Amino acid sequence: MNFISFRRLKLFKGPSPRQKNGGQEPPAEREKRNFWRRLIQNPFFYLIVFVFVLSYFLSYVPPRSLTKLKEGEIASTDLISPLDLNIEDTETTAKRRNEAEEAVLPVYTLDENSFLSTEESIRQLFEFGRDWLKSASAPARTAELQKAVAEKFDLEIPVQELDSLVKSNFSPEVQETLISLIGKVSSQGIIISKNLFIRKEPERGLTLMRGPASERPIPVDGILDLIEGRERFASDVEKLEISSRNKRLLLGLAEVLLRPNVSFNKAETESRKERARARVETVFYRLKKGKVIVRKGDEATAENLKWISIINQNLREARDWLVHLAGTFLLFALFFLTLWYYLKSLLKFRAALNIYLMMGVSLILGLLVYKLFSFLATLFSQFARLPILTEVEVYRFAFPYQFGVIIFAFLTTNTVTLIFAILNSLLVGYMFQGHFQFMLFSFIGGLAAVYGIRYYQKQKRTSALRTGLFVVAPINVFLIITLELIQEKIGGPGAIAAEAIMGLLGGALSAAFAFVLLPVFENVFGFVTQTKLLDLTNSDLPVFRQMAMEAPGSYHHSLVVSTLAEKAAEELGLDTMLVKAGALYHDIGKVKRPEYFLENISRNSDLHKDMTPSLSSLVIINHVKEGAEAAKKLKLPKKIKEIIEQHHGSSLVRYFFHKAKEVYDPEMQKIEEENYRYPGPPPQGKEAALIMLADSVEAASRSIKSPSRENLKRLIIEIFENYLQDGQLDDCDFSLRELRAIAESFHTTLFAIYHPRIQYPGFDFEMKKKKRPTNGKKANDRGPEPPA
Repeated sequence: MNFISFRRLKLFKGPSPRQKNGGQEPPAEREKRNFWRRLIQNPFFYLIVFVFVLSYFLSYVPPRSLTKLKEGEIASTDLISPLDLNIEDTETTAKRRNEAEEAVLPVYTLDENSFLSTEESIRQLFEFGRDWLKSASAPARTAELQKAVAEKFDLEIPVQELDSLVKSNFSPEVQETLISLIGKVSSQGIIISKNLFIRKEPERGLTLMRGPASERPIPVDGILDLIEGRERFASDVEKLEISSRNKRLLLGLAEVLLRPNVSFNKAETESRKERARARVETVFYRLKKGKVIVRKGDEATAENLKWISIINQNLREARDWLVHLAGTFLLFALFFLTLWYYLKSLLKFRAALNIYLMMGVSLILGLLVYKLFSFLATLFSQFARLPILTEVEVYRFAFPYQFGVIIFAFLTTNTVTLIFAILNSLLVGYMFQGHFQFMLFSFIGGLAAVYGIRYYQKQKRTSALRTGLFVVAPINVFLIITLELIQEKIGGPGAIAAEAIMGLLGGALSAAFAFVLLPVFENVFGFVTQTKLLDLTNSDLPVFRQMAMEAPGSYHHSLVVSTLAEKAAEELGLDTMLVKAGALYHDIGKVKRPEYFLENISRNSDLHKDMTPSLSSLVIINHVKEGAEAAKKLKLPKKIKEIIEQHHGSSLVRYFFHKAKEVYDPEMQKIEEENYRYPGPPPQGKEAALIMLADSVEAASRSIKSPSRENLKRLIIEIFENYLQDGQLDDCDFSLRELRAIAESFHTTLFAIYHPRIQYPGFDFEMKKKKRPTNGKKANDRGPEPPA
């Protein structure tokens, strides 16, 4: 089959017909439009309103200070804590820090370089002595040697020990023995005197450091003082198998050369004390909101006065409400500004504004619900008997975080729903002071809600219930367990079980809220769901039964139009249910005066023959207005009401316009084309334009005596070209490819409706003389087909 082409399509239209209101509004008058009308169409007005309301409810409002009492004074009213407080217990904190500081052992450092220095001094001393013996007679100059040693090595060695050294010729054996014994004693650690311990070292011990990476706690017996070191040295000397003279010599030298190598490290000790204090966490009192500090009629005690003072101090230190409000306002203003420009890039202005309003209202409604549940959570936690239910955080998993996401997923696209889920989770996180756990819980639960609606589909509102109960609730439990596992401290089985039960409750509450609010959002924001459309297209509705009885021709016409439009909508990927419903309702205005429309007029009566063309056109045109009024009474969705208003656009009632030109004398009466046009507006969407085309094509097809393929094709082309040239399709965004697809669909459907039949032998239904068909065919171009 050849494709339909618009061969006479003109790219430049003729002058636009003037409308009844005088045409396009002049610029000066356009500037004087009603202020309130411009305001309600301004997204930034709603931005300010939404952001201010959210900021007001999110901002911290400082409560009033508690009444100050004196000790022994009788309280005239109950004094209740206005907020949750974590109050520092300074006394307990200081006590624990002092205990931690006291537990730090004093640090002493063993200087390993001290022995190395002593060893070097001994070797140099003995080397110097041997050199001295070579240069002179030793016995005669011992005093001189003593003086030289004192000057060179700063050692006061007695003459007796020097004589012994001279007699031994500064023996290398004595040298090595002396170094070995001093090294052995020094390795244990030598302090000047244990009488200098003033930090409770005898009772607690000390920490001995032998280097940056080597230390150990030891009792004071683990090191030696100078006296004990000499005694240990003497004990070791007695065990040697050497002469008595050398033993005395070693003991005498040890008195001079054995030195302390352990000293108190004050800097390290103080540093460790500071670190020990810092490791002690601050101790807080947990004071819950609503706790009664002093009951009415009770006497105020010192403890009560302490709590009152602490609460009032915390209230004074709280940040200013206006500052918090300003910060919250700026943050959410940025969110909503970004949201508007994003929606504007996705949708047309009207659709974007509608979604914008819906998001703002939903976020405010969600915040109010969360605040209400927070109040109930606080109330329940105060009266709960089970310990696991006394924490407010447990109840937060039962909040219906996902009810707004379920509504958006049911009414809008997945892209828009994802944006709302992000904003809703940010709102939850901000409400709970940046609590990452609940923000993540809300966001992933929202994603689960999107999947649930997609899985159960949108044909029935019960999909919202199923999504909450069978998708969101199990995901909530899974998230609760996961979040518990990633925390540093895992709660007990009882706490996890309580949170899981709350998560199930949260899913159920989300489903219930969404199910109840879905019809409200549908009506307020003009959404038409598949469930609503299925109900509206029920042929047993009173409006259709009335139409079938009082205007049967119009009713049958609407059925055929719905068939044409629905098939074409399916080809284009439009909402077929919306198109079908719009087609069924587009002519309900004819029910009021059905006798004035040709399809309802009996063959023997025509009310228009006694009417002027202008009056007849007025009656015909008025069915659009009456249809809109009927739609309002029936509470039809806004989209269907718009289809009723736009299904003729601002087109011309051609029959009565041409009849007027034939009847009226142009010199006596001027015939204005705008008086014979529908009020419009032209179709603003593809659905309304499609129904306009189907309406005209179906009506015109009944005027064809021989509905052959070629005749139907010419009819469709003429109707389409007329509407294109008249500008009726300028606002609906149809492309030429889509118009061709619509034309092909109409042509196929119409030809199927007007399908040919073979003549029944022996019957002459039209009472005509039988004529022999040419070449064995009928007079028309339809081949014989078997009866259906």
